[in-house]
Amino acid sequence: MNSKGKYIGLNQRIPFDVLDAAIHFYLMNGVIDRKYILQRMQEFTSGINRATKATMYVVKILTREEKILNYFKKALKSLPYNSLKLADRKAFCLCLIGLTYPITYDLLVALGQGFKVQDQVNKKFINEKVMSLYGSNRTVEVAIDALMPILIEYNNIKRDKISLYSFGTRLVVSNKFISELLVYTDIKLSGSKSILVDDLNYKSWFTYFDLTTIKPNEFSLLVVKKDSAVGGGYLSI
Repeated sequence: MNSKGKYIGLNQRIPFDVLDAAIHFYLMNGVIDRKYILQRMQEFTSGINRATKATMYVVKILTREEKILNYFKKALKSLPYNSLKLADRKAFCLCLIGLTYPITYDLLVALGQGFKVQDQVNKKFINEKVMSLYGSNRTVEVAIDALMPILIEYNNIKRDKISLYSFGTRLVVSNKFISELLVYTDIKLSGSKSILVDDLNYKSWFTYFDLTTIKPNEFSLLVVKKDSAVGGGYLSI
């Protein structure tokens, strides 16, 4: 599914528990088990057709981001994935969803821009911001409707009442690789190629994460830090 030349590809919620379990299974066994994912999906999704479609989304995330997953496996060494803090795992999943379905990133950025100037944003504001990038059509609206429950589940936003949302809580990320992945995701999906370290505070994507845990000097796999005359150096991929 494309709109304005931008890929959408998503029209159904991806439960965190399913993606989280699928990642753990892959990191432990090195394979993507569709049957296992479908079995878990049926715990959260009614109807075999919906469960099968949602399973396809999870499989696509694992397949497209296999390189990231393998980097992560090396970074974890012998540490089990499911021993990581919940905030770390949510941040990791959010990056993978965003990298596979960039409308997720664009939606979070749109919401972040809104929260910078007001405490609550309504559905009309959200739709207009995202549709300015993807076009005004039913496909985009369905994708937004699928993503909003995901962002609520990840505590990025809160649903105050019908069609009215406020900011949730920042995810405190303690894993070094995931911190690096957060920066990699923003650089890649914003199309900026590089960003100043000092600009991280102003990027809407980082509205949802505690920046005190991000230490650019420790990046080594996905992002390169270089010195610059201003801005505390810059980060590039």
